[in-house]
This record gives sequence, C-alpha cells and structure tokens, in this order.
Amino acid sequence: MSRTPLAIFRSHKWLRRITWLALAVVLLGVILWLAVPPLLRSSVERYGSEFLGRAVKVGEVRFKPWALQLSVHDVSIASADGASRQVEIGRIYIDAAAQSLLRLAPVLDAIEVDTPKLRVAHLAQGQFDFDDVLKRIAERAKPKDEEKTGEPQRFALYNIVLRGGSVEFDDRVVGRKQSLDKLDLSIPFLSNLNADREVKVTPRLAFALNGSPFESVAQATPFADTRQADASFRIDGFDLAPFAVYIPKSVPVQLNAGLLDADLRLAFEQKDTAKVGVSGKLALREVKVSDVGAKELASFDRLDVALADMQPLKGVVHVASLRWDKPRFALRRDKSGQLEIPGMAASGEKPRRARETNAPASGPSKSAAGKAGVQPEWNVQVDQVGLRNGVIDWRDEAVTGEPAHFNLQNLQLDARAIHWPMKQPVQFNGKTEITPLNASGGAVKNPATLGFEGSADLEQAKVAASLRGLPLDWATPYLAGIVAARVGGQLDLDLGLARNGERLIANIGQGSIKDAALTCTASAERCRTLVAAGVPGARRDTLIELGALELQNTLVDLSRRNVSLGKLSLVQPRVYVERAQDGRLMYEDWLVASKTAPDGSGDKKDQAAAESAWTVVLGEVDLKDGAVVVRDAANAQPMLLRVNALQAQVRDFSFPSKKGGVFPVQVSARIAGSGRAEPGSLRYEGHAGLEPLTLNGKVQATALPLQVAQPYLPKDLNVRLVRADGSFNGDVKLLMGDKGPTASVKGNAGLDDVRVRAARTGGAQDRGLASGRDAEDLLNWKALALKGLAVEMAPGKPLALDVAETTLSDFFARVIVQENGRINLQDIQGQPVAAEGDAKGAGDKKTDAAATRGGKQVAQVAPPAQAPDPMAPVIRFGPVNLVRGAMYFTDHFVKPNYSTDLTELNGRLSAFSSVRPAGAESFDMADLQLSGKAEGTAAVDVSGKINPLAKPLALDVKARMRDLELPPLSPYSIKYAGHGIERGKLSMDVAYKIDPSGQLTASNKLILKQLAFGEEVKGAPASLPVRLAVALLADRNGVIDVDLPISGSLNDPEFSLGGVILKVIGNLIMKAVTAPFSLLAGAFSGGDEQGSVPFDAGSAALNKSAQEQLDKVAKALTDRPALKMTVVGWADAESEKAAIKRERLNAMVLAQKRRKVSRDGGDTKDVVAVAPGEYAELLKETYKRADVKKPRNMVGLAKDLPTAEMEALLLENLQLQDNAAQELALQRGVAVRDYLASQNVPIDRLFVGAGKLQGDQAADTKWSPKAELKLATQ
Repeated sequence: MSRTPLAIFRSHKWLRRITWLALAVVLLGVILWLAVPPLLRSSVERYGSEFLGRAVKVGEVRFKPWALQLSVHDVSIASADGASRQVEIGRIYIDAAAQSLLRLAPVLDAIEVDTPKLRVAHLAQGQFDFDDVLKRIAERAKPKDEEKTGEPQRFALYNIVLRGGSVEFDDRVVGRKQSLDKLDLSIPFLSNLNADREVKVTPRLAFALNGSPFESVAQATPFADTRQADASFRIDGFDLAPFAVYIPKSVPVQLNAGLLDADLRLAFEQKDTAKVGVSGKLALREVKVSDVGAKELASFDRLDVALADMQPLKGVVHVASLRWDKPRFALRRDKSGQLEIPGMAASGEKPRRARETNAPASGPSKSAAGKAGVQPEWNVQVDQVGLRNGVIDWRDEAVTGEPAHFNLQNLQLDARAIHWPMKQPVQFNGKTEITPLNASGGAVKNPATLGFEGSADLEQAKVAASLRGLPLDWATPYLAGIVAARVGGQLDLDLGLARNGERLIANIGQGSIKDAALTCTASAERCRTLVAAGVPGARRDTLIELGALELQNTLVDLSRRNVSLGKLSLVQPRVYVERAQDGRLMYEDWLVASKTAPDGSGDKKDQAAAESAWTVVLGEVDLKDGAVVVRDAANAQPMLLRVNALQAQVRDFSFPSKKGGVFPVQVSARIAGSGRAEPGSLRYEGHAGLEPLTLNGKVQATALPLQVAQPYLPKDLNVRLVRADGSFNGDVKLLMGDKGPTASVKGNAGLDDVRVRAARTGGAQDRGLASGRDAEDLLNWKALALKGLAVEMAPGKPLALDVAETTLSDFFARVIVQENGRINLQDIQGQPVAAEGDAKGAGDKKTDAAATRGGKQVAQVAPPAQAPDPMAPVIRFGPVNLVRGAMYFTDHFVKPNYSTDLTELNGRLSAFSSVRPAGAESFDMADLQLSGKAEGTAAVDVSGKINPLAKPLALDVKARMRDLELPPLSPYSIKYAGHGIERGKLSMDVAYKIDPSGQLTASNKLILKQLAFGEEVKGAPASLPVRLAVALLADRNGVIDVDLPISGSLNDPEFSLGGVILKVIGNLIMKAVTAPFSLLAGAFSGGDEQGSVPFDAGSAALNKSAQEQLDKVAKALTDRPALKMTVVGWADAESEKAAIKRERLNAMVLAQKRRKVSRDGGDTKDVVAVAPGEYAELLKETYKRADVKKPRNMVGLAKDLPTAEMEALLLENLQLQDNAAQELALQRGVAVRDYLASQNVPIDRLFVGAGKLQGDQAADTKWSPKAELKLATQ
C-alpha cells in the first residue's frame, strides 16, 4: 500500500532534519532580509557619524541573504558645517560568494560603487576641509602593543567596478577649482589565494580631468612570487593651465597655456631587484610661458617625444625621437643693458634654481638619500631631434634711439645620435631666416638666411655655417651709441668653426660685403659727404663707400691670437678724410660722447693687449679702383688731395713684421689736387718692409700735384705754390736705420707747370711780391727736366746729388723792386722789411767806391776765410738748357712805377760742380750763353763763364743789347733827372768780371739815339738840365755815345753797383751848361692864360678876345699834328645863378622875336639878337605869355607894369634845374671845340671833357668863367 508524504517524512530521520534545517534557514533568511537593512542603516549612520564626527546618512539598504547580495543606496557624509554633502555615493553593491566559508577567506564575486562624488576644499596653506575627520580618526586609532605575525589575510575579489565617479576640488588658496568626472575603475580579479597568485590581473581606469579624458589599462600579477605588471596610460588634450597656480613662486616663469597628450606603457617586474620600464609617446601642445610680469617668454605649437625606453631605477633614458614644432622665444634686453632673464636681478645675478629656494619641498633629504642608496648615473640616448619653424624674437632697448628688433624665423634644426655621457659626436644641421621688425612688429626687409651643419662633443666641435644677404644697416642701432653714422651693405659669409679642447679656430672659406657704405646721421656741419668732397661716382650722403669686399681662405686662431688671410679683395673703396681747423679728424665728430665715466683701467687694458698681441698674415691683398679724398684744414690754407683709380697688391704681409722682412707691393693711382688740372699718376712696384721701414722698387710718377704740400711749407716762406706737377721714373731705395735714413734715388725727374705766387699777408713785403694783384705769378715754368738724377744719402756722409742734364722750358720770373728799395726775391724767405729810413733808394746810399772814366780801381775788403764743411752737399750738374724764358721787371721804388719785359730767353750753361777738381785751387767755370729780347724789340745777348755753386762767387760775363726803347724808362728819368723821356733808343755793351776775392771790374758802353725829354715833373726828387745835356751830347744825327767803366769790391758792404752807375750819369749831366730850348708852350705868348679861354658870366658864347686867343691855339695845333687837345668847361652855380637867369630871360625874349617874325612871314634864321629899341615891347609880350602870378586891377585884369618890374617878376619866377651850371660848363667846352674845328683843326684831335663846377677847385683858387685847354700827344 502506498505511503503518504507525511508518513515518509516521519519515517526518515535525515529527511526530517534536512527539512527542519531548511525551514530554519528560510526563517533566518527572512529574519535577515527584514532585520539587516534597518540595523545596518542605523549602525552605519550612528557609528559612522560618531567615528567621523560628521553626519553620515544612508538612503536605503537592501540585503538578499539567499544570494549574499548587499546594496546600499544614497550614502552621504556631511560637510563640517553640515550645510552640504561632502561625500555622496549613489550605490554600493557587494556580492559575496558562499565559498568564503570553505576557503575561510573573504571571496566576493562583485563589488560595485556607482556615482561616488567627493567634494574637497583647500582652505589655507596645508589646511583642507576634511582635516577634522583625519584628526578624529587619528585620535581614535589605538596603538598596538605588538604587531601580529604570520601570514597575511587571504582574500579573493572579483569584478571590482566603480562607475561615474567624480571629484570636485576647490582650491581657495589659489582661487582655482579642479574637476575630475567620468571616473570609471574596473578590476576583474584580485586575489592572494595560493591558487590564484599567478593569475594576471587586468585593471582599467578612465576619467576626465577638467574635461580631458584619461584611460589606462594594466595587466599584473601583484601577489605572485615574481611580481609583474604591464600598464598603459592614455590622456588627450589635458589642459595644464589650471595647474599653473601650483608652480612654486620661486620659479620665475608662469604657464599660461598648455595641453598634454600621453600614450605610455609601464612595465614592472620584481625578482631579486625591481625593474621599471616606461615607453610610449608624450606630446605638449599650444604651450605658452611668460614671466611674472605677463611678458611672453616662450611658446610652441607642439613638442612630441617618442620614448623608446626609460628605466628610472637604472638611470636609462632612450628617446627615439623628439620633434619641436614652431617654438617661439622672446629675448629682451632692457635700457640698462641687462638681459630680461626670469629670476635675474637687476644687478645681473644669475637666475636661481628652484631647488635653491625650495630645497625641502623638491629635493630629498640627506636621510632619505641615505636610505635610498646611491643614485645611478643617468645614461641618456636621443636618436633624433627635430625643430621646425622656430622663431626667436630679439628686442634690444639698450641701444640709442629706437629699440633694435629682429626675428630669427623659420628656424629648422636636426640633431642625431645624442648620448649622455657622450660616446660619439652629435651630428646636427639647421637653417633660419633673420628679419628686422619695425615698431609695429612687421618685417621691413627681405630676410637674411643662415644655414649650418656640424658635429660636436665635449672636447671637439666642427661647425660649417653659410650666411647670405645680411644687410649691414641692421647694425645701425648698435652703432648709434658709438658713432653718428649708419652702415649699409650686404654680407655673405661661409664660415667654419673648429674647437679642440680650449683651442678655437674660425675658417672663412668665402666672405663678401657688397655695396657697403657709411652714412652720417649727424648734423650737416659735422658730416662732409663724399659727394660734397667731389669723389666721382659716390652716392648721396655717404662718408665711406666700398663696392665689394671679398675674403677667401682665412683662418682665425682665437686661442693663439693669430689671423691668416688667404686673399683679401677690396673693390671701389671710397674714403674721405678731413682734419678740421682745431686738428680733430672728421671721424672724431662722428663719435657719440660716452656717458660712462672712465674706470681707470686703460693702462691695464693696454698692458694686456701688449702681452697678447695678435699676429696677422696676409697671403694676398688686392685693392681695385679705390678713391680717397684728403682735406686738411688745420693750417691757414686748407689742403685737398684726391686719389682716384687706386690699385694695390700686397703679397706675403705679416704683422708684427719680422726684423728685416720684406714683402712685394704694387701700387698705382691717379692723384689730383683742388684745381681742374688733369690728375697725375703714380705707380710703385717693388718690395716694402716695416721693421725697419724699407722701400726698394721702381717708381713711375707723372704730373703729381705737388702744390698740395703748400700748407706744410715753412711758415716764413712768403710765396704760394699754385701748381707744380712732379714726375719721376726710376729706382728708389729707402732704409730707416737706427743711425738715420739711408736713401738712394736714380732715374729721370721732372717738375712741370710750376706756378709760384706771392703769399698775401697785407704787409709791405706782400705788396712788393704780388705787385698789387693776387693773380700775378712770381715764378713759373712749363717744364723742368732732370735727366740722370742720382741722389745718395747715408748716415755720416754728405748728401750727393748728380744731374746728367737739366732743361728748363718756357720759364718766367717776376722781379719787383719794392717801395723800400728791396727786390721781391729777397723777401721770399721772410726777411724783415727795410726800415722807413732806408727806403730812400739805392741812389741815396753812401759809397766809398770810386767810379772813374779811366777805370781807376777802388779799395777792396778781402773776404774772411771759411773752413770747408765736411758735410756740405756734393752737387754736380751736367749741361743746363734754358728754352723760351721770360722775365718781367717792375719797379715800385720810382714814381710813377716802371715795368719792362725780357722775353725769348734761350741759353745754355755747361757742366758745373760744388767741389773743386782734385789738386785745383779754384772751381771749374761753366760756359754761359744766353739770348733774348727786351720789351719785345731790343736784342739781348749774354755770354761768359760762371759757376753758381762756387763759394765765393766768380764770373766773367759779357752782355749786349740793341735798340731798347727809352720812353718806358721815364720813371727813372723823373726820379733822378726830374723829366720824363719822350722818345729815344738805347744800345748797350757791358762786361762784368768778379774774381774769387770779390773784386768787380765792369765796363758799360751806352749809345742813345734821338733822346727827347718831356716837361719838368713837379715834386720830383731831383731836377737836372737833361734837355741841354742831350743837346750837348748828341751829334747831328741825335746819337749819344757814353762809356762808363766801374770797379769795386763786392765784399764792401757800402758798395752798390746801381748807385755807382747813377752817380756817374748824374755827374755827367750836371756838367752841361744850361741853354734856351723852345717848347710848345712858348707859342702861347702870354703864359698861363693860354691854358684857358675866358667867358662872360652866365654865357657860353665866345667873345672877341676869346676868339683871337683860339686862333693862336688853332695855328699851333696845325703845326704840330702829334698833339691833341681836350677842352673842359667850368661854371659856378652860386655866383653865376643870376647871370644864368638873365641869359635865360634874354633867350625867352629872342624866342618871342622869332615867333613874331614867323607870324609876319619872315625867315627866323636871320634872327640872332634883339635890338635895344625892340626889347621893351618883346619883353611885354613875353610877360603876357608867361605863366606867373601877375598883379591884378579891381576887375581882375592883369596890370601893365614897367619894364624893370616885369623883368624882376619874370626873373623871380624863372626856375633853374639843378644841373643848369653843369650844362653851362659843358656848353662852354663845346663852344671852344666847335670854334677850333671851324679853324680847320681836325675834329678827331679835339675832345670835350666833362663840365666841372667851381666847387671842384680848391677854395683858395681865384676863379672866373672859363674853359681849360689840355694838351697831350697822340
């Protein structure tokens, strides 16, 4: 029979037990399900609030005992003030596993935390709003008496998940808030159970920090014997700017913007030692850094770092690549000259590092370091570095004027194989562009380019750089504080730098500067430009120009301080050099006065410079087409020298020069002075040396303007060298030795187109030298040729001068006897002017020398003996040729002055010397031959022997002159005879002989033809009866023959050759007996009245007496056709005023008569006078027509007046012009001329002078109306 379930239940004991157990479990579960949530909620709130000191709230607790699942909802922890929630958790879920009972360890299948929120506030430095919680926890924590020993608590956690978490951090100290949200954390498995220790854990973490996403994935075995972990971290666009406020204040920069991207992998392994490896990529983007004053310092678009491997525990860093895009740096220098480097004090201190001011916070302590052990030496390797499109902005406010502003833009830099410590040189290359900026920051010119490449390590470096198109005017701001000038031009440079230890060498393979110029920016009076100086081809406003400078193969050893130039080329340099009146060079005016006081270190600097002087070696220097203008105004007369077409070549030059060393030199140029003459040329080819100064070469010079040396001639030289063109072709040697110069000159020389004028000083000597006109030459010649010139000079030896042949062509000399009796050539050396008492003439000098017609000698004084000078120059001249010479002679000693010319001078002088022949007692005499013309007509011949260099002077000369016209010599005849010479000719034969003792023997034979003297000159120094003398001495053909022998000693200071001759001629004339002589004035019987023609007062009509007198004059003029006459009329405006009015009234009455005759039909030509009987009637008619104020009767009609009253009224109202008397004087002269012409005197011999008034004569002269007659020869 079947059994019922109850029976079965009752019959089975275990079934009953199981059933009751199940019921107990169910009942327990129901009890737990009902009791755990409220108990747990209340316990958490109660004990949590008590433990934390904050209000802890739980919204809901759910427990499923059958599933061992617990969930807690809406958990919160209040803030300290209870006004808000500091911590919020949306849900906490725990799923426990039943095997926890079997393993005797907590095993959780899941732990989930949803939407946890944490709010943290940073209240003050080191204070947070949860500090009270931490303090309470610390106080409740009980110290343990002893630590437990044994194995750690075992656990197994699965599926750990945190979702939607967030953290809000309010940093009230810096005023910033940080936000972390979207926090997700998942750990699939975490267990230290023995069975699970080798299982890999793969946690995942993700969140967004201030909106920047972060994600990491890891794989690890944290509880295995060999702990390993692999983690990856990734963050995109992490904004660093909000965290800039946490940069320590000791750091002198601030981060304004920046984004961080990271994709990193972390590998960790620990066996015996720990091993940590980091790899991946890092990127910084849009970074901007400024100083504390908000001035931008640096920024860049992106910095990418590819990290191949970094092992921080081993000190190993391996960067595969580093790429920096568009970095921009701003460098500044303030007005004080200090770089604006963040952290640098105004005094120029170096910036302090952060660790120096913040060591406790940023660096480990000594104890910590001791615990950590010795830090490993870092080993860094960077495979490749790249910088792209970089910019360096440079602004310099320390310059004068506007700040200098430049940009290094498009900077590209690549470097490879960088190691630290360095195992091999770093290879690098790059390029950039350099551009100046204007005030607004815009580019103003095309950029210059700079490229470079090289390699470097700690001991050695090599760099090759190429610079193209760098304008030199970019340096102007830096020169403005030194010189008031602007630099122009363009620089191209190929430069190599090599360093080996402390030695640094620069190699300029190729360098050039084109179109260089220095332009003055100072005031116009301080800047004299090349154009103003007359430099051809110069640009406007430039001071110095250089067409091109090229440098090749140049080595500069900075350590050894030597320079080796392979080749230096200068093309078209143009330079102007000026020295002002105060002696300052023009360049000194360009310099800007320094504001820095002298520091007294000049001596030390000079000593240091002397101890470490530079050595310069020039392989080759070429200068082409140069131009130099030199102006020296430091002297009374400025000097101007122009050098054009300058060419120079120098080879193998070194400085300092080796003693005795020479180098080849070639120089050529065209040289001109201040005039318009064609420039000369100069060429030198040979060798030169500096130690000592040495020249040895060939010189070719043509037409050098030697007149530029005029300002440097001796101050007492009273002449001005207007022009002198020097030429030379030959060899020159010069050695400046310790004992003195040694020189040798051999070749052909010339001095052409020489013009010497007297210097105008304003004194009597100046008037004599210049003859009153500055334009007159004192000396000049066209050409002076010295062939076979040889000059030798050596210390301790006399100067030796040899000239094979000399030719002087087209020469001219002006000889002037000054008012004081001195010859102008005597005053060339600035001799003092003769005293006034000595200016009476040579004829007034006393002389004891006797002059006799028989040739009697006079006493002589022997010259004093002179010892020969062993250092006297040895001069030897070959033949001297004189071609086409002239001499102009002017004598201001006589009044009026006398001038004559000696032209067409040609001659020859044979060889002569300043030394006597061996064994001879006298000098060799040279043969002299000279010919010319005096006054263009008189032939002059000179012959004889002379030696100009002999001391004392000796000569034996004969001279002959034929048919010299004598009238030009009238000044002398007036001075010494009181009469001028009207006509005559002179022929002369003279002979002069001077022996070495100074004895003069002279013969003077004179032949005069048709000599005629004029009237006696009033006021002349002397008056001699020369007319009678001529009559007595002349033969019937009018010829006078005189022989005047003279002798004397030149050593006698009282002896004067001219005075002796004049005394002989005067004695000859005084011996003549006075005799009557008829002259033209004798034809005018009556004397002085024959010199004038009288007139009636107020009238220009000739009376009968005047006409008779003029008849005699007309006859005399007819008989002497060589005479001409000038008539000058005279009048007196005051004494003749009434007479002139009376004559005007008579003319008006005569005009009325002619008018009446014309009305009656008569001929007015016959009306020449008014008869006395008709005068009253004509006067009445004239009165009626006159426009004068007339007396009236009662009815207003003009009254009839007597003749006398009408005359008086008309004369009173007759107005005379101011020049009435002048016109009357002129009419008188015309009347005399017309009368003489009517007497058949040719009109071309008659002249009318300007009328004169009585006021023109002296006050004491008795005056009467007249016309003067003046005679002259035609």
